[in-house]
Amino acid sequence: MMDLEQFIEKTPYLYHLTSQGNASNIIARRRLFSANQLIMLSGDDTIQNVKREKRQNHLQLIVDGVAISLRDQQPISPVALPKCLTDGWEIGDFLYHLNERVFMWPTLKRLWSHFGRYENERPVIFRFATREMLTANPHAKYCRLNSGATRANSHLGGKPPERGPNTFQTAADFNLPISQVAEVTFEGECTISGPFSVSDRPDGVFHAIVV
Repeated sequence: MMDLEQFIEKTPYLYHLTSQGNASNIIARRRLFSANQLIMLSGDDTIQNVKREKRQNHLQLIVDGVAISLRDQQPISPVALPKCLTDGWEIGDFLYHLNERVFMWPTLKRLWSHFGRYENERPVIFRFATREMLTANPHAKYCRLNSGATRANSHLGGKPPERGPNTFQTAADFNLPISQVAEVTFEGECTISGPFSVSDRPDGVFHAIVV
């Protein structure tokens, strides 16, 4: 079991990376939605299959008249992923599992590893207060790895770490040290609670958002 109070003390902020075009809508709604939720809200029947497919490129949606961008999933290898799936899962099962979640990074170090891939697109970084976010969203689950990057691991004989139904765990089920939390996720959606700020870089100045 992970001690949430210790996690909050050691991880006072959670970071979320998004496209510039999404930022104003996030601020206005004070809510973040998973990819699956956004696809459903778009009402576009022609893209419902994307919930179980790898996004090769960024996907543009229209939700309530507002353009929303979903990032590609290029770090997911269709060759490596089947080798590490558990519980009889197929690729589509795990992709749906990923697309059901809003993702946040608990440290700047973790954020940097994700930011580098999209740096040239000049994304927006949101910084949220961990305590307020976890209080408002008790359905948070934690992951020990970068779930969307199926990289080989030398400690596992060159195979990527296992992925399946237990990839995302509640605090009660997460039995690794706090330092091993790589992602904090929220199934479906999460409410933005407490003070938050934005920046254009992990090492940049974070500007408070007043709404």
